Amino acid sequence: MSERKQVLVMYDVRGIQNYIFRTAALKDAIGASAIVENIILDALRYAIKKIREEESFGILTVELDWYNEEGVLPFVDDKKDIQVLYIGGGNAYVLMSSRDLAIAVNRRMSFYVMEHTYSLQLAVAMQERHENYSQDYQDLNEEMIRVKTNMKISKPLGALPVMRVETKTGYPLSQTVDGKTVSTETRLKKGVGSEARNYLSELDKKIDSFVIEKGRDSQIGVVHIDGNSMGIRIRNLVKNITDYKKAVDIMRAISHQIDSCYKKVFDEMRLEFNKKGAALLKKSDENIIMKVLTAGDDITYVCNAKFALASVEYFCKKITQYSLTDLLYAKGYPDGETRESNLKKNGFSVCAGIAYIGSHFPFSVGYDVAESCCDNAKKRAKEEQNISEGCIGNWVDFHICKNIQSRDLEGLRKREYVTSYGEGLLLRPYFIPVADENEGAFKKIAESAFSFRHFDTAVNYFQDTNKIPRIFIKRMRNTYPLGEKQMNMLWNFMKSRGRELPDTEVCKNELYIKIGIEKIALWYDALEMSDDYISLTKVVGED
Repeated sequence: MSERKQVLVMYDVRGIQNYIFRTAALKDAIGASAIVENIILDALRYAIKKIREEESFGILTVELDWYNEEGVLPFVDDKKDIQVLYIGGGNAYVLMSSRDLAIAVNRRMSFYVMEHTYSLQLAVAMQERHENYSQDYQDLNEEMIRVKTNMKISKPLGALPVMRVETKTGYPLSQTVDGKTVSTETRLKKGVGSEARNYLSELDKKIDSFVIEKGRDSQIGVVHIDGNSMGIRIRNLVKNITDYKKAVDIMRAISHQIDSCYKKVFDEMRLEFNKKGAALLKKSDENIIMKVLTAGDDITYVCNAKFALASVEYFCKKITQYSLTDLLYAKGYPDGETRESNLKKNGFSVCAGIAYIGSHFPFSVGYDVAESCCDNAKKRAKEEQNISEGCIGNWVDFHICKNIQSRDLEGLRKREYVTSYGEGLLLRPYFIPVADENEGAFKKIAESAFSFRHFDTAVNYFQDTNKIPRIFIKRMRNTYPLGEKQMNMLWNFMKSRGRELPDTEVCKNELYIKIGIEKIALWYDALEMSDDYISLTKVVGED
């Protein structure tokens, strides 16, 4: 088999995000995440086992491990029948000894994915191996784009007119779990018959701890974090490397670095907030943050609403201490390179979206809004004036969901967050400074109204009832949407009572700021969040 032409195969499972979050129940979303976390590697193991049992390809030589507890393993190009190069960015790259073997593996993997998820599809691209990794990598990714574009969306058989259906998925009700009839997809998510069942059965109790006051219209935060420009930066690091061993070693190091760093920072954040956040709220359960999904640079979690923004700020400050190339330069930086210059060029940065939802809201609504907020943050981050020497900073957007119509975030903000006189209410998204930005665009943004420092200062000011009583905070928040004239009248009255506005880096005693031709409220964001915000310094103390 070793004399046949090798093929490079790329795997991608389509629709994972929709699959995980196509549910009203947080517990089911976490169950779905557990199913798909290692779905490609699990499917590959299954396919290899079946082919070996059938003995249709003789004795297979296989190598699936590309890292272990000690770190990344060096790539040995010894022409094995099946060899995992690396897994990263939601994709798996595998070398196989022949196209016939790859086709046989692909069929069995597709069956496994369907059997264990019910509705997901496996997308596969194959490229004959040459001795130019850079060109093979480019061709393979282009082939995957073509495959996805032309791939027919295959769904399980829908319900017949005489069958009952599940409202959320539209699939037939087929099985009973905990006394409730559900679809096969939902049954799988609930972890029936798997080790995850014991874990999932405890989640209902844990979710209650996010409710600030059970029985009231309290809130939880749904947070979605995504890395910035990861694909482009990775391609730039390997685009001119033709040697397979060198390129695969680099890709293994990068993939492992992304996955390990993001998970490490998330785990540190969760432990810190679960301990210190619970103490602030005088809770004993220590359950402020709970993971939904951690997949490379894609992270989703739920938390007590008061800590959502602080947790994002914490994550940003920690993740930017690492870079894509830390493992590559573990033994020393190239000539002319230092840790500081490497961090500046290859350091991680993220954008985040937060949805504040009532504890009774469908979880899917929260995720959709959080994802939309993250997209808004990315758009702002990638604007030319916000990029410093080719690098993108950390940004966050957030939204308080008052009803299910919040899913149409763009339309909702145009309708309800712009006054009839044309003033905008929202400064968000906000830039999160993470270090001493002494030059470039980051320094300018860090000192602007779009800086998270401005927001944090304002919220802490409005939370001090000695400066402005709560009744005036509510009046200011409710008057801003009425327009500048009404707001000026209220503020003149408050000034006559000796009240002042926050003194930030941006301005003092001003109600609006002019950005181009647009006039935007300076304090509406902070006023809206005054009841649902605890600053990072109160959680972990001063840096």
